[in-house]
Amino acid sequence: MGNNKSSFWMALILTIIIFAIGFILGFFLETYRSNSVEINLMNSEINLLDEQVRQQVMGDFNVNCLDSKESTFNFANSIYTDAIRMEDYDRSTKFSDTLTLLHQRYDLLRMMLWDESVQIKKKCKSDFHTVVYVYEYNSENLEKESKQKFFSNILLDLKNKYPNDILLIPMAGNTNLVSINVTMKSYNVTDFPVIIIDEKKVLSNITTLNDLEKEVFGK
Repeated sequence: MGNNKSSFWMALILTIIIFAIGFILGFFLETYRSNSVEINLMNSEINLLDEQVRQQVMGDFNVNCLDSKESTFNFANSIYTDAIRMEDYDRSTKFSDTLTLLHQRYDLLRMMLWDESVQIKKKCKSDFHTVVYVYEYNSENLEKESKQKFFSNILLDLKNKYPNDILLIPMAGNTNLVSINVTMKSYNVTDFPVIIIDEKKVLSNITTLNDLEKEVFGK
């Protein structure tokens, strides 16, 4: 009887120790992820400020529009990579709302990038296409999640096929940012996901890459 009690307490203590170690490791992992995302965000903010200054310089010193386009595409590609990383973090986070707040800040950067791209097209008469993908962040609707995954994949295929012609900007439409809310209202968008092409077309359904190409390029 004594041996059974001793074994029970030893097993209990061991279980508690393993649980505590796992919890601590998980906490430090989430802290590392949060810090990593915040560092990436600060880098993106610096890049965006650099972009804004470059736009001013372009007007004041007649900087080549080709350089303007290249810089904008490089920045868009950079924050798109950050978006993919954010998705990985979002799926695994368990502790705080830090990543949600950081996601809002990323979406604000993307909204500013969209506005900058519109100005570039007006000033430089650039022929690239803006494709803005607006989705629902942390959706609990499985059907919507599936649709958003399909949209994301087909848009990535389009971007890979036309890397120099498509400026792809993904952003969440439900993170309570006034700038995004007002913009979506101007397009009468009340549900996500949607794809906004060249500030004119709003698509809520696509079936194939070929169909999307036709909508973007008018083929």
